[in-house]
Amino acid sequence: MNLVLDFPAEAYHRIWRMRLRSFLTLAAALCAGCWSLAATTPPLPDLPKLNMANTLPAVRGQVERAYLAARAHPRDAEANGKLGMVLDAYEQFESAAVCYRRAHLLDPAASRWLYYLGWVEAARGKYEDAVGALRAALQIDPGYLPAQLKLAETLLVAGNWEEGSVIYEAIIKDHPDSATAVYGLGRVHAARGDDKAAAESFQKACEFFPAYGASHYALALLYRKFGDTPKAQEHLILSEQNKTTVPPVDDPLRDAVRELNQGPLAHIRRGTLLEQAGKTQEAIAEHEKALEVDPRHVQAHINLISLYGRLRQFEKAEEHYRAAVGLDPDRADAHYNYGVLLFEQGKYREADQAFRKAVEINPFYAEAHNNLGSLLEQQGRLVEALEQYRQAVQNQPEYRLAHFHLGRILVNQNNYDDAIQHFLKTLTPEDENTPRYLYALAAAYARSGDREKALKFARKAREQAAARGQTRLLTTIEKDIRALEQEGAHH
Repeated sequence: MNLVLDFPAEAYHRIWRMRLRSFLTLAAALCAGCWSLAATTPPLPDLPKLNMANTLPAVRGQVERAYLAARAHPRDAEANGKLGMVLDAYEQFESAAVCYRRAHLLDPAASRWLYYLGWVEAARGKYEDAVGALRAALQIDPGYLPAQLKLAETLLVAGNWEEGSVIYEAIIKDHPDSATAVYGLGRVHAARGDDKAAAESFQKACEFFPAYGASHYALALLYRKFGDTPKAQEHLILSEQNKTTVPPVDDPLRDAVRELNQGPLAHIRRGTLLEQAGKTQEAIAEHEKALEVDPRHVQAHINLISLYGRLRQFEKAEEHYRAAVGLDPDRADAHYNYGVLLFEQGKYREADQAFRKAVEINPFYAEAHNNLGSLLEQQGRLVEALEQYRQAVQNQPEYRLAHFHLGRILVNQNNYDDAIQHFLKTLTPEDENTPRYLYALAAAYARSGDREKALKFARKAREQAAARGQTRLLTTIEKDIRALEQEGAHH
């Protein structure tokens, strides 16, 4: 049942083309006219029936408390909406939608219940209902950017490219650096068959947010279509490295829902984000909270091996390794993280065993093959090390570090052509390691006798090292550039 009133598409188009002030005035007038029809408001639907039998105790208690509050105060919009938010947090979208409808009927002037309703209806694939709810939410609060973006996205998914385009263009007018809106407009161009405009939009979205996995993937497909294989491969690699990464959107309403999720996975997700931000202590705290909810959650134990290892709290890290393998001895990532922990302590023989166990369980574990190769290389067992590095790049073709290790050994074996091919695969994407990789490539060209290319890449390495303030490497590179230039002068 659709509880919100729709407007004709042409009227809605006109609204989104207006400047913000005019839009706000018109939306307020429309809203006042719509919600005055209280007599036609449908009756409250019944509260949903919940089955919590297989739910973790902490989560079950949280849902039951919210449910009892809604039962005790059936005419309280806040109590009904809060139950919807709790259910939404645990992806119980159908039940959440019922609660959001109740909250909206009890408090029709609040935009948030309509926004939440639109969001969960879209998650359920009920796009027509989602569009209606999101439109109504924006009639009350036209300036809420996340609702604008969600409406445009839902229209695109529903196949309404034209109206979605109007909204994206309006958003970009007010938020020109919105990577999400620019990417959405690129999807519109692609749907219309305008590949050039689509590529420009996707490229701009990647400039605004370089880790935008979906936009890189869209560019990879277009460059493949254009016949530009190198660029297609470059963006494909970037899309794989950032597969699930999207631009952050300041959305306090959805943040409030996410914060209600007290399940172990939510804590682990928050912990992972904190780890990526360099906040190791806070990341550990979130993972420990995950174990408070579910002490048998293997992934939390596995992640804590690495997190405690970074703080050199080796006993705590070992404790979580023992817990992880006690719960599931066949988790390759547990043995891999333990191998890294042992390597950090200089326990190379035990680290070797841990990495071998990881690749025994998962023969395609590129990082484990690479680290095992490093240990073998330390022991002078270069043939075996090469085989491990080759396994790593075979299983993960864009694995730059393994290509770098392969290139170094091949250079020392005077196999310059193969070494250069591996070094070339380390140059994208650019990051803090790029100056070192460029320098290695320059050295390989120099050893092969190609002084011109050696100078070319050495100068690039110098430029990158200077830009990143890598002074020690910069000094070494400049010394070698002078030697190469003097050698050229003598010739």
